[in-house]
Amino acid sequence: MKNAKDNLKVKREKMRQEELKSPSSSIQGSKLAELVGGLNWKFTGMVILVIIIFGVYFLLKFNPPLEIDTIASNEDNKSVVVGIDNNGFRDVKILDVSVNNNEKPIETKLQVSNSLQGFVLTDDFQSEEAKAYGFTNIEDVVIKAGTSKDDETVSKDDEIYGVSVIYNEEINNVYIEYSHFGMTFNDTVYFNNY
Repeated sequence: MKNAKDNLKVKREKMRQEELKSPSSSIQGSKLAELVGGLNWKFTGMVILVIIIFGVYFLLKFNPPLEIDTIASNEDNKSVVVGIDNNGFRDVKILDVSVNNNEKPIETKLQVSNSLQGFVLTDDFQSEEAKAYGFTNIEDVVIKAGTSKDDETVSKDDEIYGVSVIYNEEINNVYIEYSHFGMTFNDTVYFNNY
């Protein structure tokens, strides 16, 4: 009887040793090299690189850098200002601004001001009042990265950006198209809700 138990233990130990020699049939798992199943490391590295690239792409695409800050309009909504911040990793370039049904506004400028001065709402970008607010052509300015500030740490050195639009009819929507890391993004600001 004792020999039968000893033989059973020996058989179990032999089976366990054989399973350890071929872990793919074992429940215990396998090593990374066996998971890729004979693929060479160059191919595995390429797969990992592609996964990283797609991950970064989706991170950027679904976390657009531009943030709408200030929204202001005159009484008849023919002149509006949209304050924007850049939370991205790189500068943002505004490509196009349109209103309502993708119509071209009469005039569009970018205000480059500071946090203490703020923005001005005007119907004439050439007026004396407007000159102090740094109106610039949109294509001449990039929105610097990291311009989003909290209200407690603002200073005169902090640049803020505002898209100023003048149109001959009431402005209901402003569409801002911009570029970041070579990708194009679109933001829509609605004025008829305010």
